[in-house]
Amino acid sequence: FCIMKCKIISISHKPSDWENQALQFYLKQLPNHFQISYVEVKPFSSNSMNIASILDAEATEIIKHLDQDTHNILWDRKGQKISSLSFAKLLQDQTDHGKNINFIIGGAHGASEILFKASHLILSASDLTFTHRLFKIFLMEQIYSCLLYTSDAADDSLRVDLGGRRIIKKCQPCCRLHCARSRVG
Repeated sequence: FCIMKCKIISISHKPSDWENQALQFYLKQLPNHFQISYVEVKPFSSNSMNIASILDAEATEIIKHLDQDTHNILWDRKGQKISSLSFAKLLQDQTDHGKNINFIIGGAHGASEILFKASHLILSASDLTFTHRLFKIFLMEQIYSCLLYTSDAADDSLRVDLGGRRIIKKCQPCCRLHCARSRVG
């Protein structure tokens, strides 16, 4: 099986107990081949820094945590709106091509132009405003739902249908090199 690694990088303080419980709830339900890690970058705040300086400082810290050769997705209210079904297709496409994903969640002031340029895709989940703590949980729920989304039946031999629920399991031949790297490292 191909190991898909996703890293959720956010500007936030250490998660509280209730956040950890919610994140662990979804994490435990993900298939073993789908690995998620979290990085919390401490928010910058200083009376001597303007908002642009804060955004750039936060972006510099986030970029330090971006894995190489991954698909970087920034979540920002200015991004393209995406449905759950389109998000599931995006995850499937990245898995099929052997690409891991860095999900980036900006800080209270948004994201700097540095992060926009470092991202392959900028998405927005809604016109609603979410706290960063809730959005991370929301993102985990969406990832979980996308890995187990309702379908009439699995449409090819690369997916396993579990009673009407499709789960991303197998690699296409194009990502064998990635699968070999994932097993080794």
